[in-house]
Amino acid sequence: MNRTIPQDYQRHSIENNLRFLDFLGARSVLPRHEYEIYLSPAETVWAEEWIAGQKLIGRKMLGIHVGSGGTKNLALRRWPLACYGELIKRLNRDQPDLTILLFGGPDEEKDHERLLAQSEQGRVFHPPTKDLRQAAALLKKCAAFLSVDTALMHVAAAMKVPSQVVIETPTWNKPIEPYNNPFSLVKNPAVAGRNLEYYRYDGRGIRGNNKELVNCMESVSVDAVLAVLKDVLR
Repeated sequence: MNRTIPQDYQRHSIENNLRFLDFLGARSVLPRHEYEIYLSPAETVWAEEWIAGQKLIGRKMLGIHVGSGGTKNLALRRWPLACYGELIKRLNRDQPDLTILLFGGPDEEKDHERLLAQSEQGRVFHPPTKDLRQAAALLKKCAAFLSVDTALMHVAAAMKVPSQVVIETPTWNKPIEPYNNPFSLVKNPAVAGRNLEYYRYDGRGIRGNNKELVNCMESVSVDAVLAVLKDVLR
């Protein structure tokens, strides 16, 4: 490696990557760049048939991902499962027209089982998506999506989910925002603008011990998330 570009934390990672074109004497061709996932007809039909099979046609759907990456210590940026449980309970009570879909893979299976056991039957579902493409097809049908900064957050942005809500974590910063899709950020009072003190793209984990990081995510209240969700769902 004999030439490098410093990471610009005020620009999205896509824009940072496009800066390498300068090294090649090339230029960007498109006036605007977008995430793109090309769904097959079979994947689109699968999502439509699943919705019909659950009698959810015409229902407003909110997707939720309770997990996050598990490498290094990144699982510590997850919002507490108990908070998701309380949030879902209050949404079931206050939003009778809303259906909640729990997205995720095998790593979230036990968490989903706990949430489903606590929730009103017929109002919360865990769709059996076998891969990210099926998840994308179903996300395209959602009115809103809630998560921390995860891969599924980016899939939701690619599917142009109308209302994205992201809970701020210690790893949150400009380079990993949902790209070219509107979103609302639930501020984390413990992070308080010190994002780059917690995390940079240097191969290391989030700075701080386990207790500090757990307390950081616990500082985001259910009331704060609920207020943002109610606003975007309105």
